Amino acid sequence: MNRQLKLVSGFLAAVAGLSALTGCSAALPAAGATATDATSVHTISVSGSGTAYGQPDIATIQIGVQTRNTDAGVSVSENTDKMNAITAALKAMGIADKDIQTTNFSVYGQQDYDPQTGQLTGTTTYFVDNTVSIVVRDLNTLGAVLGQATDAGANSVYGISFGVSDSATLEAEARAKAMADAKTRAEQLASAAGVALGEPMTISEYSYSNPTPYLAFDRVESAGVGGTAPVPVSSGQLQVTLQVNVTYVIK
Repeated sequence: MNRQLKLVSGFLAAVAGLSALTGCSAALPAAGATATDATSVHTISVSGSGTAYGQPDIATIQIGVQTRNTDAGVSVSENTDKMNAITAALKAMGIADKDIQTTNFSVYGQQDYDPQTGQLTGTTTYFVDNTVSIVVRDLNTLGAVLGQATDAGANSVYGISFGVSDSATLEAEARAKAMADAKTRAEQLASAAGVALGEPMTISEYSYSNPTPYLAFDRVESAGVGGTAPVPVSSGQLQVTLQVNVTYVIK
């Protein structure tokens, strides 16, 4: 009996010692941990925007010719003759080869219907569309270019868009304004919070531009455009807008 009591007592003592060790290990810091946490960096995040305005100095025109004939070959031939005449007129006005680019050429047939009965006539009319994109680098000649093109046979002007040849200058101006706007906002927030503003921690940029001035016609004839008289065109003003998101450190 005494032997059994000694064994039980020894077992209980071992368990108690093991529990004590476990309790001690929980109080010890984990491997790699520091006694105190690092101080978090406090920041202010703001958005700023800037807009720069510029005068357009280039224009892009979509000019086309549509012909129709019951003979597909004749329709293509007529279209080709007119487009060659348009191209020659443009080059005579100083438009460079690099600034004339074909953007569409299509041929399609359409069955003819009797306008009185609405019944098929058994014939087909073939439509040929040829469109070129033209860059005009001297806006003083833009009206004359439109007039000469329509006089040479263009019967479709799908639109005029304006742009600037050096967009980087406008973007740089808008970017500087956006950063200044962001800093002003951050300084106001810091002052209101009673803290001092530090250096930027992160900067990201987003760009977007309002639509450029745009003039569009469905068909030149319906717009009353034709002859060699210059077409009145207003280029308006372009604007480029940039937005920045900046995170500043609070001192």
